[in-house]
Amino acid sequence: MDEVSEKRTAAAQLKVAYSIDEFCEAYGVGRTLAYEEVAAGRLLTRKAGRRTLIRAVDAQAWLDGLPSGKDAA
Repeated sequence: MDEVSEKRTAAAQLKVAYSIDEFCEAYGVGRTLAYEEVAAGRLLTRKAGRRTLIRAVDAQAWLDGLPSGKDAA
């Protein structure tokens, strides 16, 4: 991992909330999937004015709720 990636990883671990783009980058998903998960109620968001935020605890809960690799097959 290069120095820039290491700094991003360290910064992401300290975040308490993500923008949609930050969530997508941190969790390796696209915006379409993120918004589909929000619409389905599986990924919780908060609004701060016009900004949509995903709390870090909600992002982790979403990840923990995904099926394991053996269950998805």
